[in-house]
Amino acid sequence: MIEKQQPIVALNHPVRPKKTRPPRNNLLLSLKKNDLELSFYSSLDPEIMNKLLEKILS
Repeated sequence: MIEKQQPIVALNHPVRPKKTRPPRNNLLLSLKKNDLELSFYSSLDPEIMNKLLEKILS
């Protein structure tokens, strides 16, 4: 008994937009000097980070 085979067809699924995530706030630098602890993250403006480092390390 031979059965007629149906073709395989893809189903049309609704396309959902991907959720956009904010960029991660990565730890760039962690410093300890005496009793002071500082952690610099990637969201920090590089100019501000440089100014802070100059003041702390000098």
